[in-house]
Amino acid sequence: MKESFVIAILWLLFALSHMVLSSSKFRPKLVALIGEKRFIAFYSLLAFVFFAPLVFYASTNLHSGPLIWLVIDSQGIRYLLELINLIGFVLVVSGILTPSPAAVMSVPRDEPVGVQRITRHPVFMGIGLWGFAHMVANGFLSDVTFFGGFVIFALIGCWHQDQRKLAGSDVQFKKFHAATAFIPFTKRGAVRGLKELRPVAVIAGVAVALIARFLHPSIFGWIKNIRDWRYFFEKIWVRELWKTRISDF
Repeated sequence: MKESFVIAILWLLFALSHMVLSSSKFRPKLVALIGEKRFIAFYSLLAFVFFAPLVFYASTNLHSGPLIWLVIDSQGIRYLLELINLIGFVLVVSGILTPSPAAVMSVPRDEPVGVQRITRHPVFMGIGLWGFAHMVANGFLSDVTFFGGFVIFALIGCWHQDQRKLAGSDVQFKKFHAATAFIPFTKRGAVRGLKELRPVAVIAGVAVALIARFLHPSIFGWIKNIRDWRYFFEKIWVRELWKTRISDF
């Protein structure tokens, strides 16, 4: 329980620092005081200061606390989670190559193009999908708190971006907002958006996803290999559960 509480506090500090500084109340004042470039540098540094300890602490306390859920270990579910993860990577790369008008320091646009027809927040939503897939696959409380934090942060962060932009006088963004989806694939035009995705973005997103999957054990050290997942499923859950049931009789 302690590990999950610490992870939640670190998430809260990161989210508050991220959204408060970028709010319409504080950002213009800070930009006027120290300049745009210094503000971005300070903003990025502060985000790193909170995010790095979060990742380090969570990675060293994986699978801590009570087991909230355990997904059945089947190829179908595994492939589904891998697909969600892959879509997340493609959205992130596409969002970087085709910046959305909803993002900070973006080019105004009233007509969506490419990935923006899928969601007006491709980077945030891609990260959220990545977090969701990992949260489903890892049901211990510390895992759910950490990976679920990406989902919550993505949703709140996107909403915050929308409200900040809508509060201004940017007529183009208001048209863009009305024509695009918040949650991916929930508005007409998503299929057209898939067709308009830049090939380089799709290739790069798939490549990054495959590399991350292949190097997953050495990069994160969280899930060493698929045998570890089967160990949790077969020994900790199935066998111990059966022992308990047998002893009851």
